[in-house]
Amino acid sequence: MPAPPLPRLRPKKAQKKCWEALELDELWTFVGRKGRKVWLWLAVERASRRIVAWVLGSRGTATLQRLWRALPRRYRRHTRYFSDRWRAYPQVLPAHAHVVGKTGTRVVEALNGKLRHRCGVLVRRSRSFSKCRASHYNRIKIAIDQHNLEITLL
Repeated sequence: MPAPPLPRLRPKKAQKKCWEALELDELWTFVGRKGRKVWLWLAVERASRRIVAWVLGSRGTATLQRLWRALPRRYRRHTRYFSDRWRAYPQVLPAHAHVVGKTGTRVVEALNGKLRHRCGVLVRRSRSFSKCRASHYNRIKIAIDQHNLEITLL
């Protein structure tokens, strides 16, 4: 069975036809107690502000490789990747398309704040937290799906 088509998105003026741009970033949260950190890695399409892939895990290279594999195939070629200076990015992302610097991650950083606002388990100082990783995953998935639904044309 073929994959469903991607939804139509609101047009953005800054969208380029030849190169797509993804912004990558990670933010920490915890499961159970603050000592058990879990990192949420996001890949956000710059032009549409849609989250195209995300994974939960550690802050290491293995989790970034899982994010790379979770990206749809079209984002692995002819795409520029903007990230901060975290040491895992150069080990996984292609060097010719990787742009390093905080100025290139404005969209994903703003989205991190929006997700922290909307999803209680992502707030660092909160009484709302998950006791198990499965419920943590599901609560984050609901927030991400809601964000992606808001930016699509219905």
